[in-house]
Amino acid sequence: MSATPPVASGSAAELRIPVLMPDGVRCSECVERLRGAVERMNGVLSVVVDTRTWTLAVTYDPQRATPAELDSAARRLGLEIGETLAHASYRLGGLD
Repeated sequence: MSATPPVASGSAAELRIPVLMPDGVRCSECVERLRGAVERMNGVLSVVVDTRTWTLAVTYDPQRATPAELDSAARRLGLEIGETLAHASYRLGGLD
């Protein structure tokens, strides 16, 4: 799954980037950390997470950042964040 082409609106553009985490992690804390990290990137104006499609809608200044830079950095950050947080799964018994 790759980023969708940017949509320009005045001096800002929007890019949709798939959330990429190791082993299919769908942890809201990880995604929130990813959103915050992408939001702090040079040229990024805002980031909205769509948990239905697991994508980031990144609004950015095309004069300060390119879609390729944002897509690459978001994917790298997603993997780094997912690998640094411990995720546990528990098997529960006796609930039937």
